[in-house]
Order: sequence, then C-alpha cells, then structure tokens
Amino acid sequence: MTTPPLLEVQGLDVEFTTPDGGALHAVRDVSFTLRRGETLAVVGESGSGKSTTALALLRMLPGTGRISGGSVRLEGQDLATADEPALRAVRGARIGMVFQDPMTALNPVLTIGRHLDEVLRAHDGRATNGARRDRAARRARAVELLRLVGIPDAERRLDDHPHQFSGGQRQRVLIAMALAGEPDILLADEPTTALDATVQDQILTLLGDLTRTTGTALVLITHNMGVVARACDRVLVMYGGTVVEDGPTAEVLSRPRHPYTAGLLAAVPRLSAPSGTRLTGIPGTPPDLSLPLAGCSFAARCALAEDRCHTTAPPLTAVTETVRAACLPAAERTEPLPPPPPPARIDRPAPGAVVLSAEGLRKTYKGRGAFKGRGSRSFTALDGVSLTLAAGETLGIVGESGSGKSTLARVLAHAHPADGGRILLDGRDVTRPGRTELHAVRRRVQMVFQDPYASLNPRMTVGEIVAEPLRAFGTVAPGERAERVAELLRLVGLDPAAAGRHPRSFSGGQRQRVGIARALAPEPAVLICDEPVSALDVSVQAQIVGLLTDLQRDLGLALVFIAHDLAVVRQVSHRIAVMHEGRIVETGASDELCEHPRDPYTRALLAAAPEPVPVRVPAGAVSA
Repeated sequence: MTTPPLLEVQGLDVEFTTPDGGALHAVRDVSFTLRRGETLAVVGESGSGKSTTALALLRMLPGTGRISGGSVRLEGQDLATADEPALRAVRGARIGMVFQDPMTALNPVLTIGRHLDEVLRAHDGRATNGARRDRAARRARAVELLRLVGIPDAERRLDDHPHQFSGGQRQRVLIAMALAGEPDILLADEPTTALDATVQDQILTLLGDLTRTTGTALVLITHNMGVVARACDRVLVMYGGTVVEDGPTAEVLSRPRHPYTAGLLAAVPRLSAPSGTRLTGIPGTPPDLSLPLAGCSFAARCALAEDRCHTTAPPLTAVTETVRAACLPAAERTEPLPPPPPPARIDRPAPGAVVLSAEGLRKTYKGRGAFKGRGSRSFTALDGVSLTLAAGETLGIVGESGSGKSTLARVLAHAHPADGGRILLDGRDVTRPGRTELHAVRRRVQMVFQDPYASLNPRMTVGEIVAEPLRAFGTVAPGERAERVAELLRLVGLDPAAAGRHPRSFSGGQRQRVGIARALAPEPAVLICDEPVSALDVSVQAQIVGLLTDLQRDLGLALVFIAHDLAVVRQVSHRIAVMHEGRIVETGASDELCEHPRDPYTRALLAAAPEPVPVRVPAGAVSA
C-alpha cells in the first residue's frame, strides 16, 4: 500500500518585482511530492530556480519575492497561504534548512553551543511532548546532536566558535542545528559544494543514515550528479524556473529523456576518463526570466530542437511509467535519447622547460592549531614540499581541506612568505625577493581565486578590474589600456561591451572569466588556479576548464590547478600531486596515479570520489 505524501507541491509559481516594476518569474508551475524517509534531488544550473523553490516551501523568499500561485501542502496544511504564527510553528520544527555556506550561516561571535541552544529554546516543547528543558538538559541535547553528526570531543567543542572548525565540521554543525527541532523534512541547499571528496562522502553518509534511522525526508539541492547518484531516490531536473524532467534516479541518470538532462550528464567529469579529455559543456546561457518565454525554455540551446519547440511550451508529461519530461519530441519517442558522442581530446603540445620549482617549502602559522582543535598553538601547513612545473604543463594538486593546497598556492605566488625551503622561477632563487624583484615575480606568477563573487571589487567596473594590473605593472601605455582590456575580454569569451558593467551584472561563470582576464593582463608565465570551478555548476565548469586549457595551448602557460574534484583534475592535468597534512605523499602522471595509486591516502581519495552512476536503493514509492 502506497503511503500518502508528507509534502505535496502543486503548480508552484514564484515572482520577484524588478526595479523597473516588472515581474521576474523565477519558478513556474513546479509540482512534486515527498514521502517520509525519501531523498529527492533538485538539480540544474545556477539560476534554474532550485534554491528559490526550497525557500518558497518555507515562505522565506528574499526581497520582493512572493508565491504568486500554487500550493505547498504539508500533510494537508497549505503553507502558501498560512499566516505567520503557523509558519513559525513549521520552520525548524517540521521543516529544517541546511544552508550552502556555513561561514555566512553561522554567527562568528557566538559559540556553537549558543547556536544550538537558540534553536533548542525556539523549538522546545515539540520534541519533548510539551515539557520545557532547563539549560543543562539543552546542553546535554546539544552534545547529543554534535555526536550524532560526527563531531569528535563534542562536549568541549560546544564552547568553540565557528572559525575553530574546518569546513566539513561547520557543515555538520549546520546539520545538527537543522536536526535540533527533529523536523519531518530537511532541505539541504548545496551542502557538499565546497567540500573535498572524503568530507563530501562523510556528509552524504551522515544524511543517508539520518533518513534511514529517523524517517526524515530529505530534499537535496545540488549541481553534482555524482552526489545525486550516490544519495538520492528520485531526481527533479529544473531549467529556466520549470521542471523539465523527474523520476527515479536510476532511470533518469541512465536513460535521460530531456536533452537538458542529457547535457548535464555529458558535462559531468568522469574519473575513468583519461588525461587530456575535454569536458563537454552546454553551449549558450540560461534564459532571462524577466522576459516572456515563447515555447520551450531550453530550445535556444538544444541541438535537437524543432521549429515547434520555439513556439509551443511543452507540458510535463509522462514518457514512461515513472518518468515525466517537458519536451515535445520526447513525448512522442518510445526510446531514450541516444548516447552523446565520445568526448573530444585536448590539443596540447608537450611541456617545455621547467619554469617554476620548489624545494623543501615549509610554512607554519602561529596559533592556527588551536583554532582547528589540534591542541597546539602553532600549525605546520607546509612540511617540506617540493615540486617542478614546466612551461605548457598543468600540475594538479589534490587533497582534503587543511592539507596545505591553498597555502602552497599562496606561498608560490608570494602572497605568504615561506618559512623555509626555496622557490626558483626560471632558475633564479626568488624565495625572499626584494621589493623590485617581488614586483617582477608577481607579474610572472598570477592567481585565479576560488570565489568569483568575493575576489572582484563590486565598486569597480569590469574594465577597471581588468585594467588594474596593466596600471600596476606598467605593461601597456595609458592610451592603449582600453584596447588591451577589450582584447583580454574577447580572449576569455566575453563581449568587450561588458567592460562598462559591474560584477553584480554577471553570472558566476562570467565572473570567473573576468578573474581569469585580470590574471592574464600582466602576461604571466605561471597561472595558479585555486579551486577555480568548485562553486560552479557542471556545464559552466566545463566551459571554464576548456577556456583554461585553450589559453594554455595558445599562450604556453604553466598551470597549477588546485581542486577537490579528482575527475576534473585527472582530465585537465599532465601530472598530479597528492597533499596530506602539509606534505606531498604521492605524485605522478595523471593516468598512472589514478589507475595505479600507491599511497593509501590516494586510494582513499579515489574511493570517495562520486561518479554519476546510480547506487542508491529507493526508499519509497515513486510519485507521478
């Protein structure tokens, strides 16, 4: 007998009022159901409406956002029309939320114990059959919650602040806070996006254990198809604010019916793909939701689009017994889409002479050990690191959070001084350069940062941002800077007209292109890319990785590519170095290292990397 749904969303519409008084239709006619113990994935590119849909379930839409149509029924109660007292009784208590960025979701001046105590006081009574817990009982419950999510030494860590936890531990704290009210549904918005493979695996295991042991239903918002395959019973694919396909994970991932779903899967990097395999992105950009849509929202980017697709909006209809798709041709096909063509190879010449090398680099931070709970007043981030990098070569750096990857990048770029060892640039020792030499070194070695939102000055136009290195290094005469800025923007695939706009006007992928253009401005020999694609969805990730490899081929750049996604690193890199606790524990050619790892830590990283192959056993019945 099929159990009734815990949550039933029907025809949900969400609108935002634009500054000129118009309407932006962020979510259109979204419908789905959720049962107890079930895990539903919501996937799609940035701007597809995933997070907006989740926030609408709790009526927590920012700014001018409002539900303009449809219903959100939690066991019969319509949250779309509920009053504020009724919503307060649901938020946290019946539906919990795990936000994407734990550093912005946690108050830096409060201890973790205070965070949990606030949640327990707010929802006290529901989980204890009306009884009120005193402070000692709440603290005991907070310790239980930290232990439940795998925080070691939970009693002592209650008195620590957010900055004293690693990224994975902070995400676990957010999960503990969301579980404090013992909710029936947990909404997790990109909970593993910026985490390395092993921590990601731990978080997914934790969430899976919670759904099985507590019966909590989980809505997992993600752009990582490997996470979907690893953890989810059903998947909802969104594009342009609408649902374009939904069904059981195994069927959707193995036999996609909508061209957009197939495009997302083709863009996923595979750990099994050899070095030099070009990632396949989806051409074009998502639609402008402030404009009226005629026909299928994906038609402009779809290689299989027919004339009618541009004029007739497709309904979400059943294409098999368990899968629905919003595609006119798909509704008439009896077979799934044909497999995509094999990925292309990257055309790259053999590496040249060594341009950058490091010998026995050491870096110690005073006091950092105590901040991360290591019990020491100092922390050795780099412990005798040695490496070489040739012109035209890509060296991939992988490892868990705290392994020393970003510290190595900053030391190589002379953002942080090394405490020991040597750095050689073009054969010259530049470990401790003078002021003039440091200026020259920084021109030759540039960085592309992880967060395209935080690394660009929001007060400056794109033209000013890209021109700043030209002024700083004096590489171009003042009268020629505008022309050089236009040339750099074209080089990274942006319209030169974008020079007059501010970063807020661009998507995440476009902002990362601006950051790359800025790094290329002084014509460096070495580009150090610190997690340049970790915050981007798979299609944009493929575009940025393709851009970097093309630039390397055309300009002869040497690349240091730091990432936690081993599949991306293998495909883009000539060689890989694996870091653990400040040391390089294994290095070698990309294919050799991934297929025949020697160090146990490397084997553990490879085993934890998710692949978009369904492994989840469905928890409940499939809804139509």
